[in-house]
Amino acid sequence: MKKTLAALAVLGAFAGSAMAADVTLYGAVDTGFEYIHTKSTGEKGVDTFDMQTGWDTPSRWGLKGSEDLGNGYKVSFKLESGFNSDDGTMGQSNRLFGREAGLTLSGPFGSVAFGRFGGISSSAGTYDMLGYVESFDGGDGNVWGFASSSRYDNMVVYQTPRFAGLQLTAQYSFKTDTKEGDTVGADGKPQYNGDEGTSHAQRYASVGLSGEYGPASFAVGYELTKYGANTNGARALDKDGQLVFVGGNYDFEVVQLFAEAQYFKHQTAINAGDDATAELGLGKLGLKGYGLHLGAAAPLAGGTLTAGLYYVDLSEEAVDQADEDAKYYGVSARYNYPLSERTSLYAGAGYGQLKDDDSGNKDQLTQVYCGLVHTF
Repeated sequence: MKKTLAALAVLGAFAGSAMAADVTLYGAVDTGFEYIHTKSTGEKGVDTFDMQTGWDTPSRWGLKGSEDLGNGYKVSFKLESGFNSDDGTMGQSNRLFGREAGLTLSGPFGSVAFGRFGGISSSAGTYDMLGYVESFDGGDGNVWGFASSSRYDNMVVYQTPRFAGLQLTAQYSFKTDTKEGDTVGADGKPQYNGDEGTSHAQRYASVGLSGEYGPASFAVGYELTKYGANTNGARALDKDGQLVFVGGNYDFEVVQLFAEAQYFKHQTAINAGDDATAELGLGKLGLKGYGLHLGAAAPLAGGTLTAGLYYVDLSEEAVDQADEDAKYYGVSARYNYPLSERTSLYAGAGYGQLKDDDSGNKDQLTQVYCGLVHTF
């Protein structure tokens, strides 16, 4: 049960003469254990067993509220902070409200929002569309393989009212990561992200359409990344990153089926992990390819069983030689069992493999995990 508090009590920073506004405090704590086995061709396998957070539900807390302006208009805000429940540290590069921080004006025209939000294929936040097309809404832990967007700073978002089941979302970021600069980062890797409002800043734009029709729904989206530059004018990649996805789901009550297809090119990374760029390298044109997903969620013994299959065909785009190709395969399943309205147990397992078509080298990962989630 969410707790509604007066803004004066929550924030403790307003004078007594200020009018109290209703603010909702909410969140989730997800803590569990994971076993990971990784194996690369020609190398000894590595096994780890440790405590983790957020396998099923990202650990977070947030504040949200709104004010009715009359005549169908409303202003609202959402401030959401991610944290790691296993060690108490903050998430999202140590940001206070790294998961989402936005101010929204809505009315008969739809809504316009300003702040930090997730992209339409980020599996994060208010405007994510992967929940329409992907059974795990963004992969299962280390098993996914797809290209995706992320959370971005300095974002403007416009969303239409839903009409005849359809809703359009458009996003633009003036600089995707304010914490990132245009020189060498703390990890020793070069950074390519100049000042906001300049052509050296990495920028992002997207447009997506979703449809909801009873048991059926779908989404289609396009994302463009304008890569930033360093002080010498060198860019992360020579061409802009592009991602297109389409898919949907249908709820048969006994089972809900999901399907998604995506095409990407000029990407600096995909969710096959660092192995994708380690195996193929990363030229100045980046990674390109396509991905396919089939998934299902079904009620089982008082809980829900969710499963997903992933296939990605990718290559490094080379300028003066043949492209180097690889394929990713993934399969995963998870079972959630509710103990109450706000508390649940979960357990799951998955396997992912990235294979270099030219060398035959394989990078394999097996995961087994379990945990407890409590929401408030």
